[in-house]
Amino acid sequence: MSSDVAPSPDSLAEETRRYHHFIVLALWLSVVTGAEIVLIYLPVPTAVILTVLTLMSAGKFFAVILWFMHLIYDKRLLFWCFFAGLALTFATYAALLMLFSVDRIDTRWFR
Repeated sequence: MSSDVAPSPDSLAEETRRYHHFIVLALWLSVVTGAEIVLIYLPVPTAVILTVLTLMSAGKFFAVILWFMHLIYDKRLLFWCFFAGLALTFATYAALLMLFSVDRIDTRWFR
């Protein structure tokens, strides 16, 4: 005889809610991606386009790491460890940019 334990209705409802949350987030990410593609073709100054694209991409990045990587459900210590590593990565990248004097970005291909 097996002693299978049936999941409680509350846990099933929670899982269903979580899956719906992921689907809604995926749809919003696709809408933001579509807006990024449209933005590239608008007659707007390059600096504005690059700034808005950077902000939109950062928003998508944080949405993906928080929900799809389940950081939003993990313990806060793991959350802060991840962001400490991320901050260290950006600081290293900024230091390398300053070290090699990258002060101009060629955007001729973008026009």
